[in-house]
Amino acid sequence: MRAMKVARAAGTGASVAVECCQICGHAPLDDVLSLGYMPPVNQMVPIGQQPRQQPWFPTNLLHCSKCELVQLGSCVDPVIIFLPEYPYTSGMTKLLRDNFAELYAESSAMLKLKPDDLIVDIGSNDGTLISNFQNGGHRILGIEPTDVGDIANARGIPTVKRYFGAEAAREVKVSHGAARVVTAANCFAHIEDGHAGPGAGGTGDFGGTQNE
Repeated sequence: MRAMKVARAAGTGASVAVECCQICGHAPLDDVLSLGYMPPVNQMVPIGQQPRQQPWFPTNLLHCSKCELVQLGSCVDPVIIFLPEYPYTSGMTKLLRDNFAELYAESSAMLKLKPDDLIVDIGSNDGTLISNFQNGGHRILGIEPTDVGDIANARGIPTVKRYFGAEAAREVKVSHGAARVVTAANCFAHIEDGHAGPGAGGTGDFGGTQNE
């Protein structure tokens, strides 16, 4: 069942309260834990720059008694969480580099990937994950909304700088063809509408096999 009222914060410049379960639409939700108010992560103030006030957002955890999903009680505008100067790069973490290499080895063997197969990575960051498919000789495309995508492009890893959504999926399919594999590492937890996924006008528009 699709949520009756998905909380959409995109474009608000703020946060929006979650009024019902973002997956099944059940209401009311049980407030089970509050960690108080916290500022967005990954905003690094340059040394010597005057500190500035940052917005703080509530971190209430809500439990859905119908589908058992535990979710944050508010959605924050993606441009606040994933600002252009987002500082984190996945390539700095050895554990991730090793995990992504294993993902390629397992998926290429299981799916018997061919050179012409297209692999799309949503939230591709600096291209660390998808570079394994590129090194294996496959067609690739990353989708990354922050300036970290410039690092990937500079490394020769084709990356489209934009937020993922149904429209982006359709455009990629038109310009590049259907994807054989779609990857998204720790990505869908940050997408407001969880139903904009496989088969619902989201990654389903890519075609192929999805992996989160």
